[in-house]
Amino acid sequence: MGQGKKIGYKRVSTIEQNHESQLNGLELDKVFADVETGYSTKNRHQLQLLKDYVREDDIVFVECMDRLGRNGYDLDEIVEFLLKKGVQINFVREGIVLGKKNDIMSKLAYDMMKSFIHFFSQLAKERQRIGIEKAKKEGKYRGGKSKLDFFMQCKIKELMQTRKTKSQISKELGISRFTLYRYLEKIQHATSENQSCQIQV
Repeated sequence: MGQGKKIGYKRVSTIEQNHESQLNGLELDKVFADVETGYSTKNRHQLQLLKDYVREDDIVFVECMDRLGRNGYDLDEIVEFLLKKGVQINFVREGIVLGKKNDIMSKLAYDMMKSFIHFFSQLAKERQRIGIEKAKKEGKYRGGKSKLDFFMQCKIKELMQTRKTKSQISKELGISRFTLYRYLEKIQHATSENQSCQIQV
């Protein structure tokens, strides 16, 4: 097989914004970068494009493991997918390389770091749950904020123009079908319904 391409994957939130600091100094053939908004945390479009793009012998560079996966399950699913395609994965900050040339120590280091990522993600969820329960007891909890912001409205309008079913659309947006129907009703009656969606979504 010929020499593969060097591909970078970056992920930041809208709070961080700056993904240029990731993989700084590396010469890459192509870069995929996801910027997560309030509604795209379950749907990383650029990651999906990367998974479609990579071929055997390619090397995917990621700044650190928690940029590729948010918890152990998420990370394992993506890693296994890439390895099955014959792609090598290089976690730069941890110094871990997985793929055809990796040894048993790399796999051990990966498993250990993955366990830490999963532990802290579960810990954060547990703290959030405890905080919500405490707020409910004190009468201060008002539920989560609606995800139906301007960007979500534009994304829904865009997807409704496709041939995708409402089930497929709700899954892509990371919401239930009931929530999607509720959002569609709000969009229909919103005073800003005719607002132009000249944005990247």
